[in-house]
Amino acid sequence: MFKPQVQRGMKELDRSAFGLTRSVVALRVPTKSVGLIKSDLASDVLRVHKVLNVVSDNSGNSDHKLVLLRPEITSTSLDNASDQLRALVHQNGWEALTHNVTMGYDNWTADEILKAVLPDPTQAPTAYEQIGHIAHMNLRDEYLEYKSIIGQVIIDKSPTVTMVVNKLDTIDNTFRNFKMEVLAGEPNFIAQVRENDCVFKFDYSKVYWNSRLHPEHERLIKRFNIGSSVCDVMAGVGPFAVPAAKRGSLVWANDLNPASYAALADNIGLNKVQGRVQPFNMDGRDFIRQAFADFYASTQSGPLSLAPIPKNTNASRTRPAAAKPDPQPIAVASRSFDHVVMNLPAIAIEFLDAFRGLFRRITGSDDSSVNLPLIHAHCFTKSDEPEKDILQRACRAMGYPEDQYLELDAEVYFVRQVAPNKDMYCLSLSLPRSVAYAKDDET
Repeated sequence: MFKPQVQRGMKELDRSAFGLTRSVVALRVPTKSVGLIKSDLASDVLRVHKVLNVVSDNSGNSDHKLVLLRPEITSTSLDNASDQLRALVHQNGWEALTHNVTMGYDNWTADEILKAVLPDPTQAPTAYEQIGHIAHMNLRDEYLEYKSIIGQVIIDKSPTVTMVVNKLDTIDNTFRNFKMEVLAGEPNFIAQVRENDCVFKFDYSKVYWNSRLHPEHERLIKRFNIGSSVCDVMAGVGPFAVPAAKRGSLVWANDLNPASYAALADNIGLNKVQGRVQPFNMDGRDFIRQAFADFYASTQSGPLSLAPIPKNTNASRTRPAAAKPDPQPIAVASRSFDHVVMNLPAIAIEFLDAFRGLFRRITGSDDSSVNLPLIHAHCFTKSDEPEKDILQRACRAMGYPEDQYLELDAEVYFVRQVAPNKDMYCLSLSLPRSVAYAKDDET
């Protein structure tokens, strides 16, 4: 297969340096036979990005075309061609000849260009996370001196990318953002992303977003029913809160980062779920205590309800849609939150201490009419026994007997590997009644 000219050590991109002209074998065939060759003998035909494999006959004969063959077929005797192609050429008396193909920068992939430039021709740093128009890379130290050319190649070869950034440090645990530098493109950090039938807009330099968590967002959202009540403690810009509300849940969503809170509020409006999501900008523990108390107080006069899910307005163009009854308000039957989401893997489990004695302080007694939440806490572990490690850490945070961790009503779900020997999990834990109604002096 063809490869670009090696330009080992290039630091500034010179697109003209990757030109290449090579001779290939071609068949002169009647125009009407071109389709047969391309469909039935596709394995023999040239396949190079943005290079035509059927070209005009240089002889000026409009009734014939040249079909270019793969570079492994090096001789007009067609020694390396398939038996079927050789038989067809012999049967029809088609002529085999050579034809020059000119290729350039546009014909090579990012991987091919970078392998021709970087010191190690077997590796190229072309992997990135895409956030709207932004490509986010984590370049290793050995590639930093080539960062400018890497960024420009990524932009050139990715039609939807207009800016490439490189992560400079680790995520800050307080606001979950990190410093980054622009490698290529015009600096514009306002990203717009579609996920789970919602649109999210935010300043990527000031908030946390991870497109690789889309499957986890979707998995958890599907656990929320129409009429569920959800307390999202570390909501970010709303990847759990906004889709859950759009599906018919009542959500109180909080984030400590003012930029995340502002984006969350904007995304609530952007997705038209104002009546179902209340945004907050508080410390996580303070929010847990305040939100549960306020929610319980709001149900004292009766069950809550939500605006109905809008009708589907995509009516048929050929005939009027049958009349449908007006949608009814959504009942929220619970007197407490059904679900709690805590997506701050570095420290979320530690926030379980906010639930100790919480319901005793709110209700004054062990009130069986008040439901206890299912808490979804994301976390990291490096343990060889991840389930045991996570459950015991949860016990310590709640003040629950650590040696009784197997008695917890809990599920530990693997989310993804974030680094060698470091995995992300989601602990889904039914809050134990003994924790919810514990006295302050009980351990």
